[in-house]
Amino acid sequence: MLIRWNFKLVPTQPQIEKMSGWLVTLRKHRNFALRQRSKGFETNNQHSEQSEVMLKASYCDIKTREESAEIWCSPLTCPVQKHGVIPDDVSLMLKNSKGQVKWDSPSGIQMKVTTKLRHDSPWFGDIDSDVLQRNIAALDTAFTNFWKHGKGYPKFFRVMDSFEYKPGRVVVKSIKNKYGTVYLPGIGDTRFHNSRDFSKITEVRTCNIKRRGGSWYISMLVDDGEVLPELKEDVQSVVGIDVGVNKLIALSDGSFIENIRPTTNNRVARRLRIRTKAISRKVNGSKNKTKAYAKLGKVKQKLAQKRDGHNWQAATRVVKTADLIAREDLKITNMVKRAKPKTDGKRYIRNGAAAKSGLNKSILDCAWGAIFKMIEWLSIKAGKLVVAVNPRHTSQECPSCGHTEKSNRDGEKFVCRNCGYADHADTKASRAIAQRAGFVFPGKKKTLPAGCGKVMPLDTSFSLEKEPRNPILKQLNLFEAGIYREYRSEVSIESQRL
Repeated sequence: MLIRWNFKLVPTQPQIEKMSGWLVTLRKHRNFALRQRSKGFETNNQHSEQSEVMLKASYCDIKTREESAEIWCSPLTCPVQKHGVIPDDVSLMLKNSKGQVKWDSPSGIQMKVTTKLRHDSPWFGDIDSDVLQRNIAALDTAFTNFWKHGKGYPKFFRVMDSFEYKPGRVVVKSIKNKYGTVYLPGIGDTRFHNSRDFSKITEVRTCNIKRRGGSWYISMLVDDGEVLPELKEDVQSVVGIDVGVNKLIALSDGSFIENIRPTTNNRVARRLRIRTKAISRKVNGSKNKTKAYAKLGKVKQKLAQKRDGHNWQAATRVVKTADLIAREDLKITNMVKRAKPKTDGKRYIRNGAAAKSGLNKSILDCAWGAIFKMIEWLSIKAGKLVVAVNPRHTSQECPSCGHTEKSNRDGEKFVCRNCGYADHADTKASRAIAQRAGFVFPGKKKTLPAGCGKVMPLDTSFSLEKEPRNPILKQLNLFEAGIYREYRSEVSIESQRL
């Protein structure tokens, strides 16, 4: 089974300077390659300065549909290269495939140019060849996502914070106590904090070196030799989860997982606001502004690690609860959109944009999408199933009578306006989600925790036969006004006697 492990590197100062220099060169390399392809995408080679390319076009045989660059032909009858990658040496545009000379792909041409640059430039010669090739391959993946998967057009990078090694290049040399040593081609032996068992690892595949908040990390794709378990066919229990802002996760058994609010609590939000204002006061391009950005990056990195750690613990607790997990199929991207403007025909009126902005920050701070992915991954490892259900009216529909109304829910309280059914709103929603999964609840029912004591049913009645603390006082019906006056006079006489 291929899994990805992340470790924190402990590089030396020369290694840090070398990797930082690599990232600067790789960013320029990628942006230049993207500029070449963007030129072809925007102009379609109509304003190309190299006239030699147009003299020798690719010829396609109508019967065999095979392209060849060995035949001199007219551009009117031949396809024109559209990717815009036209090097100074036209011979780099050709490749020999099965005995035939054809036009090479844009990535193939740019890799050939990169190989030539490694001999001409010391900056490119210092970088490992596989790292440069993977840099072009990553750009190919971005264009593939744009053409075939509907993703956005590749963007130019202002900062690049990662590079990748091909499979088999990185070697784990030694593991001692809580530290290990890994060999990075072009960098050398580097120590890292180890928290895994490498005795079962059979192969180390691709490795990514990342820089986050001033620290360096390595992400290894390894093969641990294990096989994923089969899904359980006999589902004995099901748990529904309802994600929210006040409570991060509400489970159908009545328990809750609290929201720690990593970036939206008052103390941290104030610190982030101070760091951001400090950046705006610095001169553009100055070293002080670079230092201010570094401080803000360190704070955000620590908050991200704190959030991920809490979410992994929450996902583990959810997966261990039952054999099947039911969750909402939320469209989080649509939920965090800005508030639409409102007009009265003459001018703009209040649309609650400030409140919606605060809600969007809280939703993004919870990282619901990351929690769902963590739950799915842990469920796969445990052989359990995750079902995504329609979230429509899960918090407004009464489970007793089926009445659906927006006013049934008031904050964390759910009180049906039709039948009077009362429950904690998040707990009721999680149980509705579990029911929509099409399975039964666990046989052992759990009582609600003390936090649900806020909800009081409407039909609560108190016993009138209970003896009060003062034996003289008696329970009265408040609607019997005459008896109440007589009883009050009797109580005053008894008190005077005592």
